[in-house]
Amino acid sequence: MDFKTIFFSINYLIMILNTTHIDKEKKKLINKLVGNPLSLWESLFQNKGSHRMIIESFSEKFNKFFKTYNNLLYANIEIRKKGIIIRISINNETVSWLVPFYKLTIYNSSLFSIHSNGNNIKFRKDRYYKINKNFINSLIEQKAFHSKKFDIS
Repeated sequence: MDFKTIFFSINYLIMILNTTHIDKEKKKLINKLVGNPLSLWESLFQNKGSHRMIIESFSEKFNKFFKTYNNLLYANIEIRKKGIIIRISINNETVSWLVPFYKLTIYNSSLFSIHSNGNNIKFRKDRYYKINKNFINSLIEQKAFHSKKFDIS
């Protein structure tokens, strides 16, 4: 196994990438995991992306990206054909968490949270959440639609 194969295998499991600069290999990896971006026509009929949301907390695997940052963290979510991309901008860099629909779990309690593979990001329910309510409903509908594909009954 060469370095690129090992790098791909590790990123495929973790699915957290620095996407400040996207080269062909990163683009291929993103498209393989969460699908191509929605076309212009598709994006007219469904919410493609969220406005920014404030991150309240995150799981330990994100510490290596965020532990030195003490200010508020903002993220936005993009719906793709096979999953979502959560983009977090921090110190002029962008970190993206790729979550395929079949691994996506959404909890909506006192915080809005997204979970996958033992990782999670929890968002505040503030004015940004209210702005994104339609988008979140669209995200839940997409998750339900893709879950039906795997329904055995």
